[in-house]
Amino acid sequence: MYKNVLHGLSPARDASATVGGGSGALVTWTEADVAAMRRAVRLAWGGAGRTETNPIVGSVVVADGATVGTGYHRQSGVAHAEIVALDVAGERARGATLYASLEPCVHFGKTPPCVDRIVQAGIARVVVATLDPDPRVRGRGVRMLRDAGVRVDVGCLEVSAVLDNLGYCRDRLGLEETVTLKAAVSSDGMVARAPGRRDDVTGDAARRDVHALRALHDAVIVGAETARVDRPRLDCRLLDPRPDADPVPVVLDSTLRVPVGNAWSDAGREFVVITSAEADESRARALEAVGGRVVRCPTAGRGVDIGAALDALRERGLSRVLVEGGPRVLASFLESDRWDALWVYRSPVVFGPGGVPLSTERGRESDVEIVGRDERRRFVNEGRFDAMREQFDTLLGD
Repeated sequence: MYKNVLHGLSPARDASATVGGGSGALVTWTEADVAAMRRAVRLAWGGAGRTETNPIVGSVVVADGATVGTGYHRQSGVAHAEIVALDVAGERARGATLYASLEPCVHFGKTPPCVDRIVQAGIARVVVATLDPDPRVRGRGVRMLRDAGVRVDVGCLEVSAVLDNLGYCRDRLGLEETVTLKAAVSSDGMVARAPGRRDDVTGDAARRDVHALRALHDAVIVGAETARVDRPRLDCRLLDPRPDADPVPVVLDSTLRVPVGNAWSDAGREFVVITSAEADESRARALEAVGGRVVRCPTAGRGVDIGAALDALRERGLSRVLVEGGPRVLASFLESDRWDALWVYRSPVVFGPGGVPLSTERGRESDVEIVGRDERRRFVNEGRFDAMREQFDTLLGD
């Protein structure tokens, strides 16, 4: 009954795509379905970085074509998104449709099951973006709702919802690290106007989007040149409220060129520098004296071996990794094939022929979104994503 939940997926921009509804029939999503689910997916990001190991989830209740309730999971231990939306809707929820960016839970944790409350509220239809791979759920939420007489349709904006919770999904399926690549380019495909320069590429909305993305990761990786030229903080300061913790900054630096006086040491933050076995020991000690953790790994080509670096981070509990560049580091990850998703923010500005180019058209495009003045395109690594999908299908069963 629940097989192929990740098959036949449609981009978020497609309001009429037909996908599996999880009930033995095909569901054609209406424009109203897509609009409501897109709102639920966006709402979910309000909890980024404050739900601990739980997913981010958003929910919308619609009655007679009007939104009567919205909510998102604000932080671990408080009401889930569906409960918040139902509380807002009140009696207007009876006979309404509830949209949830993740399958409603069926188990007691820090809060009661959402399924029970949905049934009690008299919801007539539930639209779920994707099933929950947590062993305690995995289709049981959908099954229990249907057994209670509630219509349930699964798969609206599914890939978008999975990508928003990619680290959570891969973790619940017992898979290795999650690696997300992020790039910001001008309309002519440049990351800077000239080598050695730091230029603002995207607008404020896209930068806030990236800070929310950081909040879902354990670590953010940059290269030595980015650390030296940009002095990036790699935190989530644009979010309000701030997440429970900022990600750990990580620098790939085979020769330990990263300055001892950097943005993280100045702020008293711990950071990691992954370097080669031959790197200067006195430089390593100087970095460790200001809060750096120096990790030595094998090299490959002109830099640190990507696979070895990811393995070393995972051994230190940093398994959800965001890679922010620069161009050499991003290219190294793309060539290594140790990546899962690529987020590309394309700005309307033009940097010109003297700029630093970056090729970003990799993998299979999943969705397109306008974020402020910029366009965000997301791609998945087909091999790794499809392998996750197959495991998802196997665990859910028929």
